[in-house]
Amino acid sequence: MAYVEGELGDKIQELMDESNEQYDNGEYKKSIDLLIEAWNELPNDKVQYDESFLIIWGILDIAIHINDIETMNQWVDKIFIADPGRGDTGEREMWAGRVAYESNNIEKAKGYFEIANKKSRGRCFGEEDGKYKDLLGK
Repeated sequence: MAYVEGELGDKIQELMDESNEQYDNGEYKKSIDLLIEAWNELPNDKVQYDESFLIIWGILDIAIHINDIETMNQWVDKIFIADPGRGDTGEREMWAGRVAYESNNIEKAKGYFEIANKKSRGRCFGEEDGKYKDLLGK
């Protein structure tokens, strides 16, 4: 699809930027709350917009950082339907694998990581993903 345009798009971007600032200040809960507010500003059908993936990505990233299992599990399924026009390089499975791993569902995590690894041709794992990569024996 496309990004939300006009004043609404600007408002959503401002909320996302403010979320980043709160994160940088160690205010993780506030950061998530701002991303949820940005999500709520997306027009219906929310998942059709490019921002939907970025918002969910941010929520999952912060929830993993603070080990907020409830938030992770509440949002992870949305990553598979957000921004359907986005290229499929294993990012969605990588996020689902991270959530499964952090939720102590290791076998499920391994399955997602295998899919992500295949789709990305091994490029899905960053330096910070060592514990996830180790699960695959890489």
